[in-house]
Amino acid sequence: MKQKNRSITWLAKRYLSGQSSFLINKSHFLTLIGLTLGVTGLLCVSSVMNGLRTDIQARITGTLSEIKISKPEGAPFSDYDIMIEKLNQEGFLAAPVVRNELVIIKEGKIYPTLSLGIDPEKHSEISAAVQPKAIDNSSGVQGLLTGNIQNKEFIDGGIALGLGLAASLNIGIGDKIELLSPVFNIPSAFGMLPRVRTLKVAAIFTTGMPEYDETYSFIPLTVAQYFSGYTNQIDYLEVKTDIFSNPKSATRKIKSLFPNFEVEDWSAYDPSLYSSIRFEKNLMFLIMLFMYIIASFNLIGNLWKTITRKKKELGLLKAFGYSEKELRTLFLYQALFLATLGIVLGLIIATILLLLQQRFGIISMDLGTAGSSALPVKFAATDYLMVIIFSYLVTFISVILPLRNLKNINPVELIRQTA
Repeated sequence: MKQKNRSITWLAKRYLSGQSSFLINKSHFLTLIGLTLGVTGLLCVSSVMNGLRTDIQARITGTLSEIKISKPEGAPFSDYDIMIEKLNQEGFLAAPVVRNELVIIKEGKIYPTLSLGIDPEKHSEISAAVQPKAIDNSSGVQGLLTGNIQNKEFIDGGIALGLGLAASLNIGIGDKIELLSPVFNIPSAFGMLPRVRTLKVAAIFTTGMPEYDETYSFIPLTVAQYFSGYTNQIDYLEVKTDIFSNPKSATRKIKSLFPNFEVEDWSAYDPSLYSSIRFEKNLMFLIMLFMYIIASFNLIGNLWKTITRKKKELGLLKAFGYSEKELRTLFLYQALFLATLGIVLGLIIATILLLLQQRFGIISMDLGTAGSSALPVKFAATDYLMVIIFSYLVTFISVILPLRNLKNINPVELIRQTA
């Protein structure tokens, strides 16, 4: 029995190499190239989509924090100092925020802004967007481009504008703007009037997200409370954790500390964006998987052609005592060898390409006002495992149809035809 198994392996090698002195025949090269390119595409797409997800996650959390704590239905609350102290004891950093949708007026021009009222000292600990941006740090896409939010100008009545918003208003540091609420809720002799404050531009920042840069602004917490009609209340707490890679675990822990509050991680801030990233990764992986399936058609054709051309030889093997199962194993060995070689080459090529992109940033993407950034890449062991599993699965399914033709080989009939 062992001898028969060795002969099947030997025959599989002979069928692969044919008359060629190389390991595989020229007729199999196209199949090998297709399988290699398919695996390369699968891994590259998965790694790039992982990189995009991680990059966008870093940009969102760098602007809006990793976790948000709020009252049900967004109700304001005032006992946040005790909550911050409790969070600090558990190893978290937290900062209060009051959120307002306001309007900026400058020289008759009106621009809407999503204004976040912050405590400059606390917020600088959790948000990269309000920390000074190092000029020589090409990897840091967020931060203050100019100005400062921890100086007297900002605390006494300043505003920090997103880069896109400042460009639209055509203003810079030291310029004054009028900030008003679109809600008319202050009674006067002339009817209801909106809340209005004149603020001086104290800083300009970038979030690395063009849509945020065009709408977001930061103002002192007391100014935001004035626009919201609060005394000492806030809308929510933003929290930074030391386990950025696993926000779900931190969310559960914080929820146990404050069971009467809603605790959301970063994926809830912009759910449509988060869902689209996940959908795009799955879609792109599916498209590249179809490419691998198309490449496997060549493998099917080659096996079918080999079975047809060597029908007499296979008939003789049956006559010599080879079972149909052993003949199927013979061709399955060929398919698995080609698939394994294609998978290994594909993984090596994809890894090299991804490392080159990660190291040199060969391909970049335009981020509008945020400038350009290298296409991000993130390696994941699960992607490698998934690519290998799917590749072998498609290969195995592909060879089932050609191998069914072995049932039609009648050794007695073939010997009669040869005689």
